[in-house]
Amino acid sequence: MKALLSALWLALCLGVVWGAEITLPSVALSGVPITVSGKDFPPNAAVQLRFVGSDGKGIAVVNARADANGNWTYLVRLEPLGAIRCVWQSGSASGASQLRVLPAWWSLVPPLVAIGLALLLRQVVLALAGGIWLGAWMIAGADPFTALLRVVDTYLLNAYADRSHLQIIGFTMLLGGMLGVITRAGGLKAIVRALSRRVRSDSGVQLGAYLMGLVIFIDDYANTLFVGATMRPLADRFRVSREKLAYLIDSTAAPVANLALIGTWIGFEVSLIADSFKSANIALEPYWAFLLSVPYRFYPIFTLVFIAWLILLRRDFGAMYRAEVRARTTGKVLADGASPLAHYESAELLPPDHLNGSLWGALLPILTALGGAIGGLFYTGYYGALNAGEPVSLRSLLSNADSYVSLTWGAFLGCLAAFLCVGATRALSMRELFEAWVAGIRSMVLAVVILGLAWSIGAICEELHTAQFLVQSLQGTISPAWLPALTTLTAAAISFAIGSSWGTMSILMPLAIPLAHSLNAGMDASTQQFYLIATLSSVLAGATFGDHCSPISDTTVLSSIFAGSDHIDHVRTQIPYALVTGTVAWLIGDVATGFGLPVWVALALGTVALGLIVRVVGKPTPAYYGEP
Repeated sequence: MKALLSALWLALCLGVVWGAEITLPSVALSGVPITVSGKDFPPNAAVQLRFVGSDGKGIAVVNARADANGNWTYLVRLEPLGAIRCVWQSGSASGASQLRVLPAWWSLVPPLVAIGLALLLRQVVLALAGGIWLGAWMIAGADPFTALLRVVDTYLLNAYADRSHLQIIGFTMLLGGMLGVITRAGGLKAIVRALSRRVRSDSGVQLGAYLMGLVIFIDDYANTLFVGATMRPLADRFRVSREKLAYLIDSTAAPVANLALIGTWIGFEVSLIADSFKSANIALEPYWAFLLSVPYRFYPIFTLVFIAWLILLRRDFGAMYRAEVRARTTGKVLADGASPLAHYESAELLPPDHLNGSLWGALLPILTALGGAIGGLFYTGYYGALNAGEPVSLRSLLSNADSYVSLTWGAFLGCLAAFLCVGATRALSMRELFEAWVAGIRSMVLAVVILGLAWSIGAICEELHTAQFLVQSLQGTISPAWLPALTTLTAAAISFAIGSSWGTMSILMPLAIPLAHSLNAGMDASTQQFYLIATLSSVLAGATFGDHCSPISDTTVLSSIFAGSDHIDHVRTQIPYALVTGTVAWLIGDVATGFGLPVWVALALGTVALGLIVRVVGKPTPAYYGEP
């Protein structure tokens, strides 16, 4: 036995490497460094790699050395295009691999095609699928039909097979099921009914719609549905124009969902952040980064502030002012010749008329889901901090927490609470309860499809080294101070054109985060983290801004439908308000903080600036307290 062990050790020392292997990317970009790595080599073994072109001529020679664990990594820059053969040797062991070198600018083609198709087709799903197909074709180097198959059997399959991705899908669908049960049992209707009891004037209607929009934070669709359904009769009674009601609904839908710490948006947002962090090797917990980004999402925050000023000062301006004066003085809540998209009463998602719902039947599941997620964050963060040897503090708890597990726990507990509440009140039979739960899950299918496509195009960009190419191209040409502001403009333009904040986030997040991380190299840790979080926030806020303004956005259309407003009138009256808010958010928020203004000062200055705009530019609207 000793002789056999001695022989094996001697063989390893002589370079007979059992199981040694190197890893090459499937494609490289001309002039852009790629990472070549090896594992299972003898400790401190010398490794030589020779890169040879298709014509047999040598391109590069790399001499690497394994570490004490037998692993090594090396950056290689290849210039010639075409098929490249890599031959390696370590002692008496050797092997060969092959990769293709593409023109560097090709790495931008899949995301640009996705954007172009979105502009042309107005369909984010088809646009993302087209970008993935083109990227798969470029990577595989095969025929287009085979690349089309790779979209399904490789990229989508890998996206859905990832454990963290499955947890996000589970969270999203469980939350949809919980919302379905609450909706069907009339729970959200009970929430808005309780809030509407204090309405006594046109200002009360607007304040009620605003507060309900804040309370129903769990989903932007639920927001438009229930706020519109409840407040439209009251708005008509107190002569609030349909245009103003649609604006209030729209402005407390996506902005509130964007900022909410639990809801149907957060799983998607945290997932994109996590994947982008992973590809850029950023050691920051995704949910913690999400929390840090909230104060920097200037557009959603300032939109809510702007509405508060409008209600408090009882002023409007532009087309909205004219619509409000018309409604107050003539009682015409719709303009002459207006054509509402639909009547809310025909919506299929309304609960049965005989179900008034229970207030606690809605609040308890939502609070349970929120409490379960927060409790999960502290639980997993506590043990994560202990395992990491860090002192237990609020920051260490959140930075070491497992956000995916925590969100899934919260959604599951919320479903259980919804089941128990509905069962206790007997609002639905057991069959109706499960049908409502399944219907809620089914309503999230499109979200799950978009998630899979977003993860897939992120994988395409990673394999094509898109971020590395952008970093190499833009490093030294873009000041980090301007990156958040430019990111906001880019996100807003794309989101406005395609009408989808989620589609915009999925396209930009995998590009913006690695770019911000690399452009800030060399700065101290706190400054680097600031620009990273500010850029991340700009993607989320800019996407919401464009979506809010876009006439083809689903929430914009739904706001018109459930407010009973003419869609063109809604867009025409809303855009001036959105542009004012967006301009203040961009100048005082993104630009000023990028150059060093503290975020809390920016929030205070923006709040004051919006108040002054409403006071100086706005005109007082007539009051109406109902029929005597």
